[in-house]
Amino acid sequence: MLRDASNIVSDLRGAASTGVRALRTRLELLAIELKEEKAWLVRFLIVAVAALYLVSFGLVLAVAALVLFAAEENRPAILGICAGIFVLAGAGAAAYVYAASKKRHPLFKETIAVLKGDEKGLRQLIGSAGD
Repeated sequence: MLRDASNIVSDLRGAASTGVRALRTRLELLAIELKEEKAWLVRFLIVAVAALYLVSFGLVLAVAALVLFAAEENRPAILGICAGIFVLAGAGAAAYVYAASKKRHPLFKETIAVLKGDEKGLRQLIGSAGD
């Protein structure tokens, strides 16, 4: 009887140890995913802001140069056409950002997949232990 109790305690310790290791592994995976998402977001924001600034400044200078070289009666038309082009380009960029954000994989995709596998394995283990 004492030996059976000793085996049960040993089995419980082993199961607890395995559970703690599995939990630690899952948390490490989560930390890695968070680090990757943070790095992607910082990189994305820096490049997006730099691109927006440089393109905007360049376009303003180009329009100013075009307007200064044009005849005075054509200047309002040039400014109107350029404004329309800028608005259309901005709308296109906004549509691109929206579409790109929809294509990104869900946050913590790998962690959730691993946890679902753990849940499935645990259910099978419990189901087979009940037989």
